[in-house]
Amino acid sequence: MSLKADKKHYYKTIDKTCLTANTIYLVLHIFYLVLFIISGLTVLSIVTGAIIAFYVFSYWLIKIKKYYLYALICGNVFFGFITVTSLMAGFSTGFHFYLIGLCIVSFFTSYFSKSKDIKGSIVWVGLSLAIYLTLYLVSQFNEPYYRIEKWLEITLFTTNAVVLFGFIASYMVVFLKYALSLEKKIMNESRTDELTQIKNRYGLYDYFEMMEDKSNKVLALFDIDDFKAVNDRYGHAGGDYVLKRIAEIATKELSDCFVCRYGGEEFVIVFEENDEVTVVERLEALRKKIENEKFGFEGDDIHITITIGATKNLGDLSLERWVEEADEKMYSGKKSGKNKTVI
Repeated sequence: MSLKADKKHYYKTIDKTCLTANTIYLVLHIFYLVLFIISGLTVLSIVTGAIIAFYVFSYWLIKIKKYYLYALICGNVFFGFITVTSLMAGFSTGFHFYLIGLCIVSFFTSYFSKSKDIKGSIVWVGLSLAIYLTLYLVSQFNEPYYRIEKWLEITLFTTNAVVLFGFIASYMVVFLKYALSLEKKIMNESRTDELTQIKNRYGLYDYFEMMEDKSNKVLALFDIDDFKAVNDRYGHAGGDYVLKRIAEIATKELSDCFVCRYGGEEFVIVFEENDEVTVVERLEALRKKIENEKFGFEGDDIHITITIGATKNLGDLSLERWVEEADEKMYSGKKSGKNKTVI
């Protein structure tokens, strides 16, 4: 995944999370407003109406990607709403539950922020705890401003409890999905050769482990002949160009096989076919294709040849020994003149 794609994925995740959360907050406060109006709780109705206006405005903040500002204002609005509702409707209504949710959001916001500063999250947790304990202690010595009916108390408590658990679960799901996608991306990148964009030796290890039946499969190891001379004459830029072109040719010619860059100028191919003649023919076709290819670089045509060593696995070879046997065949080809296939 490119840097541009990473950034797009990042903003998509943040946008989706913020828009979803903001819509839930808006709907939830509209629900509160209806309950407060029905119950004749004038002050709470006015406070809730003002907060609804903020959430409508917040869609614009999200649109212009002011995520940190949105989270900061949203957190303070919640602090204010929780304090007012708990003091006026009573601690038993469960509005204090949201203080736990705010702790989750603070860490979530830190993770997705550019600075990734955990200190701010610790401050939010400390502030949430202080408000929570203060509201609890105040409720033990003072009656709430409103004496609400039992049905309203039960409705608010149940709603707030359900929303809190849903709130925590939804944020954890988003975080887990994002973390898993990053893990998959990192795993894929660690198994991909950065220069040629084909699998590397770690990708070969994974492929070997996933093979259910290793018997009669053929592993071919090939090496670019006199590659040092290419680097000496054309520099690493020329060498890199040749490596990339070799990878392109090999993956195109052997599209149904596993192809990887094993290291340096060495490449590995694993064949599924059991017919030795077919394997030799295909390896020879690859060798001749590369030999006849014009590797044009800085106005010159670089002549490239490869030497290939290949061996079967009868089912009892480790990957290391399998590669060693192919390497021995390839070395034999190098000693006897290069630019050939030995199997």
